[in-house]
Amino acid sequence: MANAKYVLAGLLFTSIAFGLGTCAIVTPFEGLMYVFIPSAGFAALLTLFFGVVCFFISTQRIAKHHSTFSALRLFSIKYHRLYVGSRRLREMRGTFKNPRDAQERLLRDIIEQNKDTDYGRRFKLGEIATLDDFRNKHPLCDYDQYENFVKRVSKGEKNVMTTEKVTRLVTTSGTTGKSKLIPQDEYFVDKMFSTIEALQQELFPNFNPLQSMLKVHANGAIRRGEGGVAICPATALEPFMVKNFDMYTPPGAGQLIGSLQEAFYIDLLFALRDKDLGSALILFTPTIVALTQFLEENWRDLVKDIAEGSINADLKLNPEIRDSLQKSLGSGDPQRAKEVEYECEKGSDGIMKRLWPHMEFISTIDIAGLRTSLANSVAKGITIHCSMYPSSEGCPLGINFWPFEEGPAEYVLNPPLLIYEFIKEDDMDKPNPSTYFIDEVEAGQRYELVLSQRYGIYRFRFGDVIEVSGFYQNCPKVRVLYRKASLLNLVGEKVDQIVVKEAVMSALTKWQGLVSLLNYCVAESIMIPGSTSLYYNFFLELKSATGDKALPEDLTDEVLSQEIERGICERHSFYLNFRATSQITPAKANITLPGAFDELREYILSQSDASRAQFKMPLKLRNKEHAKVMMQHSINKID
Repeated sequence: MANAKYVLAGLLFTSIAFGLGTCAIVTPFEGLMYVFIPSAGFAALLTLFFGVVCFFISTQRIAKHHSTFSALRLFSIKYHRLYVGSRRLREMRGTFKNPRDAQERLLRDIIEQNKDTDYGRRFKLGEIATLDDFRNKHPLCDYDQYENFVKRVSKGEKNVMTTEKVTRLVTTSGTTGKSKLIPQDEYFVDKMFSTIEALQQELFPNFNPLQSMLKVHANGAIRRGEGGVAICPATALEPFMVKNFDMYTPPGAGQLIGSLQEAFYIDLLFALRDKDLGSALILFTPTIVALTQFLEENWRDLVKDIAEGSINADLKLNPEIRDSLQKSLGSGDPQRAKEVEYECEKGSDGIMKRLWPHMEFISTIDIAGLRTSLANSVAKGITIHCSMYPSSEGCPLGINFWPFEEGPAEYVLNPPLLIYEFIKEDDMDKPNPSTYFIDEVEAGQRYELVLSQRYGIYRFRFGDVIEVSGFYQNCPKVRVLYRKASLLNLVGEKVDQIVVKEAVMSALTKWQGLVSLLNYCVAESIMIPGSTSLYYNFFLELKSATGDKALPEDLTDEVLSQEIERGICERHSFYLNFRATSQITPAKANITLPGAFDELREYILSQSDASRAQFKMPLKLRNKEHAKVMMQHSINKID
């Protein structure tokens, strides 16, 4: 049904346009004709445009709290983003038939842009004309090569690594070690999201561009280098960046909250009052789990605030943010509060679709492998789109064009954005391995990925290992396998995280339907205090799937250890050989107390520049202090 508010606005605008048009055509002041007619004519056309847009909005699904003015703002912002994103998407698609040619063009642009920087002169970038030259004349690099250059950028020096305007140094998540700083500008991530949004508009035709998108975000801390350059996570937002966030809920001020718990509350408060919510942007799948758990624990307070139009007084919010959010919240909505209460009382199964019946998709990243379990539980009936292959070093590394496919996500690489090289998995440990370009890889092969980009990072080994799963036209499709730093390797066995995950999931089938896995990680025994032998130590946070608080009686550390050990032996022959010779002793498992991984997250964040939104739970613990946290929060506690 047409929304009467926008119909009336459309009638008003068109009436004004008709009056202005009459003035533009018929005027008794002939001497002023050349001044008056154009201005009145332009005003008439502009007002008529607003009228047509209002009539269009009246036919669309849009949050009822919008005013006519905010709806017009939303229309202009959203459709401009879709236009810009569609252009970038077309550019990307145009490179798929001949990705090598696109990579050659990108390299020439980068060299021309950066050859006269300090880095460019030192490494003679001006002598490089082709990808083959690049491979032969510039060394493969790790972060150590760039660290001193980045320090100079942080002090405000210009023309150090790139002629591009560097307004921020992006902190990597630090999942596999110390955070690195990558040059970027503040709009880089927003450009990326506009491309993804344009693709999602194609993939989900029932999604209305004027529907709000829930953006779950805890803002990362921003500090300044000596030269004023921001040092922060890629997703960190500054106040000037959220002024045009009309398409998201909560509104801009809500995106500046740094505390995860306060952010969750505000995210849900604004999202729950909008039954017509169309989609969600939740960076990682574990955050979906955490958000719905938070809803389960706090829905009564949220219902009260929705009914009264209030914001919980116990929330520790910046006063300016609280005032801004209160104005945006407006008056209470008792009817919607009753609807939310009714659905929450029914439990968590399918809760998101029941609360937001018009939600088409959740845009997320599934490093933890939770997509299927979410699709069968809280997000039942909603497509979980693992939309992009993310990395702070260059994002998106690839885009997922197939959200409805089952199994691990596949990403098409992004030839206009990044230069890719590939090192065969068997060659990763060689001192100077051969690399292959985008047209030289083979389907079914595993490679370490090497990146080059516009902001002064060249032939960078950032640690991801991928599998080329096939080709889209002539451009590789890849699956993300693991980080090099997450390999388990006590005596040369090199067990990757695919084997680890399969062994854990296989072990838990013994209690299928009785327990669900919330989180897991593994540490090599050299990280375990007091250990004198070589083994893998697993930590698992489990939850009863039957409604009981207690886990099954036969689910003990000892039995779980045996099941995981069996799973690894069945899947990895090298590990089995080292077990047979007793060079590696049997794996151990520790079932953790509830909240153990929350404690680990808090500890890691306290030692890192990474933000909560950016945080990825490590699958391998590479620090004795991290392992100590998990041992202290195991059911069978070991100090």
